[in-house]
Amino acid sequence: MPTSVTRDIDAPRERVWEVLADGWTYSQWVVGNSRMRAVDADWPAPGTRILHSIGVWPAVIDDETVVLSCTPQEELVLLAKLGPAGAARITLRLSDIEGGCRLEMVEVAVEGPMKFVPDRIQLAGFWPRNRESTWRLANLAADREPAEIEQT
Repeated sequence: MPTSVTRDIDAPRERVWEVLADGWTYSQWVVGNSRMRAVDADWPAPGTRILHSIGVWPAVIDDETVVLSCTPQEELVLLAKLGPAGAARITLRLSDIEGGCRLEMVEVAVEGPMKFVPDRIQLAGFWPRNRESTWRLANLAADREPAEIEQT
C-alpha cells in the first residue's frame, strides 16, 4: 500500500490550485466533510481556517481545518481537526506534468488516539478515502462535460 495518494489531473496546476484555494469547495471533494460553515477571507494563508462539519446528519461534528503552511501552486499543509478523534496533518503537493498536474496527498494523525498508531498503518487506512478525495478534486479542477467522465 502506498504511503501517499498520487493523482495525475487533466488540468493545469493553476486550476488545481484555484480549487484548493477556494475553501468553500472542500465539502465537494473532501470525503467525510458534510458541510462548510465559514471560510476565513484570506484562506489559504497560514493561520487561516475553514469551519466545517464531518459526518452524516444528524450525527455531525462541527470542527475546523487550519492552514499550517502554504506555498501557492506548490504545497498546502493543513491541520484538520476531527473532534474527539483528534487531528490530522494533511499535505497536498502540486507539480507540473505533461498535459496537466500531479497531486500528491499525505495524511498523518498528529493528535488524539490515532497518533499512537504507526504511520504506515494510518496511511493504509487513510489511503482509500484520500484516493476518492483526489478523484473528486481532479474532476472539479478538470471542469469536464458529463460525456468526458469515464465510468468506473
